[in-house]
Amino acid sequence: MISRRSFLKLTYGSALVAGSFLGRVQASSGPVSIVIPGPPGGGADAIARIVADKLGAKLNETVIVEARPGASGLIASNYVRRQAPDGRVLYLSSSMLVTAPAVNPEIQKLDPVADFTPLARLSVNTYLFLANKNLPVSDIREFIEYCRANPGKVKIGTVGQGSSSHLAAAYLAKAANIDVIIVHYKGSAPANQDMMGGFVDAKFENLAGTRAALDSGKVRILGVSNEQRSPLFPDVPAVNEVVPGLAADDFFVIVAPKGMDKEQAQALSRHLGEVVQMPDVQMKLRDQLGAISAPLDPERTAEYMRASFSRTKDWAADLHVTT
Repeated sequence: MISRRSFLKLTYGSALVAGSFLGRVQASSGPVSIVIPGPPGGGADAIARIVADKLGAKLNETVIVEARPGASGLIASNYVRRQAPDGRVLYLSSSMLVTAPAVNPEIQKLDPVADFTPLARLSVNTYLFLANKNLPVSDIREFIEYCRANPGKVKIGTVGQGSSSHLAAAYLAKAANIDVIIVHYKGSAPANQDMMGGFVDAKFENLAGTRAALDSGKVRILGVSNEQRSPLFPDVPAVNEVVPGLAADDFFVIVAPKGMDKEQAQALSRHLGEVVQMPDVQMKLRDQLGAISAPLDPERTAEYMRASFSRTKDWAADLHVTT
């Protein structure tokens, strides 16, 4: 049986001269894996399945999605770091790949750029603040007033310690001077279940991970947590209109194990960029996940991740957030 570490060879013909990489994958008995750090049913799982289908056609390979949840992404990260940089294992993560080690470097002992081969930013994501409909609030102002009237009773769920949702919840609590309980989960799906069930009252998360909860009719949007209002929800105010400075930086990226050949990385990045710019994929990203296609090449992906990593470390230090 051929190991999943079998070397992925990309060959270049005359199309390379014209500026187009046409990667060809060496035959292998095992599929290419896109590893995600959350459980099935979450945002990373949804976008990974969209990408896997199209990428497989481009590579003429079977591409599967492999969930390795837990430890704020560290289980998946460490697994990917142990793999050969041959293109058989790719890693799709939300911004948690950057935020978790920025928040708690003593546990998340990795550098999100230096310890991987950044391949492509896929999208920037609509980030929301939601609440269970049984909570008697309709917007962020009423939520803050309710929390002040009920100190220590309101629970805000997160998709993992060190995630953007964790930072946003901590920032809200400090900036609005409210006493809330922050509850951490291993990904979107279990957090959604408990929010819909009323065990937790609210949650910050990207639309990709909360679509199912919204479709259930059991939760409502209190605000958009991006820096500006979302074109998908133009009538919903940004949270920072009420709580200045609260803006969640959320995105999806794909990286590979450290040490991938530069030309191979460029070729895979080009494929991924082409995938997320396909009209049907753009429509799925926008309509199903609230994610806006925004591909970057490996160099610019690394720069973007590094800048986000630096900003998050500063934010976490200011909030005194640890996991």
